[in-house]
Amino acid sequence: MLNFVLARGWTDYDNFSSKLAHRIAESEPSNKAEIADIVQKFSSPFFDLNSVEKDAFARAFPHEEILSVIRSQKPLRPLTFIDVFDETSKIGLEEGRKLLEKLEGLDERTIQNALRDSLREKNATNAVERKHDSSIEVADLEHFFLRIGETPRSFAVVVKGYKSVKGKTINWEKIAHQVFKTYQRTNPDFVILVLAKDPADTVISESVEYGKSVRKVGLVILCDPVTLCRFLRARGVL
Repeated sequence: MLNFVLARGWTDYDNFSSKLAHRIAESEPSNKAEIADIVQKFSSPFFDLNSVEKDAFARAFPHEEILSVIRSQKPLRPLTFIDVFDETSKIGLEEGRKLLEKLEGLDERTIQNALRDSLREKNATNAVERKHDSSIEVADLEHFFLRIGETPRSFAVVVKGYKSVKGKTINWEKIAHQVFKTYQRTNPDFVILVLAKDPADTVISESVEYGKSVRKVGLVILCDPVTLCRFLRARGVL
């Protein structure tokens, strides 16, 4: 902020740049219009003493740079699977529960492709279909960006089909290594964990603990079997 002021030959009267920077940070604006509104309402002798109009100051203001700094420092709001794949909400819980048995015979690749098709429709980046799995890949859907509200967020997806893990439930030990590698490889904002089999009780608590360990409490977004059924029905797969 100070560099912006001094580069234009203005004098930083009364610590103007520091005070305005604090006001903007406290307000947490999400777009250019909100920053302009903060500038218009900000009272300071700076404008009169430098003979600069607030409108002119606002037009020259480095909005994108300021917004980028705010986004990088702002704690991530926890998201749900439906926040990303909103078509899921079209199908009710009861209908989802009635479809659970259909997951037992569903190929994992079918789930992956349904997720990719949805992401393509949402204009996400890198929603590329694979011809086959490789030992090189870590996530089932590699790092992609998608705008959630006003904010672009990055994601990677781990999918566990019904037959991919033995036992009646999926415990954290069976999936933790893939979640760890997925996050460590590209450092996405969120890792979406899609399970076609019921998670053991510890999966939620362990995923939260892992998020805390990397300073992202809501890092892992869990999609349980009922939510998955609702999504797949909404997509016309089930």
